[in-house]
Amino acid sequence: MLNSRASLFAFVLLVLTGLSQTVSAANPLQKARLTLPAKSLTFFPYYFGKDKRFFEDEGLDVELIIMRPPLGVTALQTGDLDYSAAASLSMRAALKGAPLRALMFIQTRLSFSLVGQPGMTAQKISTVGVSGLGSLAHYAAITVMKKIGRGGAGDKVTYFTTNTTAESYAALVGKAVDATILSPPYTSIATLAGYADLGNAFEVRDFQGGLSARTDHLVQKREQAKAMIRATLRSLDYIVKHEGESVAYMQKTFGLDARVAAGSYKIIQQVLNVDGDVEEAVLRSVVESMKKDAQITADVPLDRVADLTVLREVRAEPARR
Repeated sequence: MLNSRASLFAFVLLVLTGLSQTVSAANPLQKARLTLPAKSLTFFPYYFGKDKRFFEDEGLDVELIIMRPPLGVTALQTGDLDYSAAASLSMRAALKGAPLRALMFIQTRLSFSLVGQPGMTAQKISTVGVSGLGSLAHYAAITVMKKIGRGGAGDKVTYFTTNTTAESYAALVGKAVDATILSPPYTSIATLAGYADLGNAFEVRDFQGGLSARTDHLVQKREQAKAMIRATLRSLDYIVKHEGESVAYMQKTFGLDARVAAGSYKIIQQVLNVDGDVEEAVLRSVVESMKKDAQITADVPLDRVADLTVLREVRAEPARR
C-alpha cells in the first residue's frame, strides 16, 4: 500500500511538473535590457524590484547592464539596449535630435548633501568637490552654498571636479577640499565618521534616475514599456512602505553597514518619486535649464524629450486606482 501511494504521488508530481513547464514554455519571459550608469542607491528600485520578482510578475526578464552614461545612451539609440535609467541624459540627447523619450522619473528631488571637514563652518569654505562641473552635483553645491550664505558676488569659492561621488568622498577624507557634495550612501558614511553636515538640496526639483526608451520601441513594444513602468512603480511603493526590509536589502546588496544603510534609507525615502510623474511646470523648468546648458535657443515642445502618456495609462489602470 505504501509503495502504491508513493507511486501515485510521484505520478501526480510528474504531471504537475510537466504542466508547469508547458505553461512556462507557452508564456516565456520577455527579455528587457536596462542600462544603469552605476550600481548606486539612485537606482536601488531596479535592483530591489528585480530581486523581489516584480518584473517577473509582469512577464519580464530584466537584465541590468552597467555602462558609462554616454555609452549607455549611444547603445540605447542603436537598439543594443531597450531602456536606460539615465532619464536626464536621454532628455539631453533628445534635445539634440536623438529619438529618445523619458518615460518616468524615480527622483524629482535631488538627494545631494554638502558635507565638510570636521568642525567646518560656512564661512571657512573655500574649496568644494563636485563630481563634474556643470553636473547636477555642481548645481546642488551652488544651491546649498547659497542657502548657507555663501556664493554671492565676490565670494571666492573654487569648485573642483572629482569625476565620481566616491572620489568626492575620497577628496574629503584626503583633505583635498574643505567640503564636497555627496549622495547616499556616502552622505551617511561621512557624517557617521564625524564630517560636518552643512545642508542639503532635497527641496531642489530636478531628475535623478528614471526610465527612458527609443520612440520606435514605444511604438513596437508599448505593452512591454507599460510592464516595465508597472513593475518599477510597484518597487517604489514597496520601498517607501517597508523600511526594515529595504534597509536589510541595502546592507546585503550594496555591502553597507547597518547604520549607513538606515541613514541612506531616510534620505532616499524623502526624495523617491513614488508615482513616477512630474508636474508640467517642473518638467518645463528642467528642460529650459538643459537648453541653456546646450546653448539651444529654439522652442522645444516637452513631448520631444518626454512621453509620460505610457506612465499615465498605467496609473489609470483599475488596479492602481
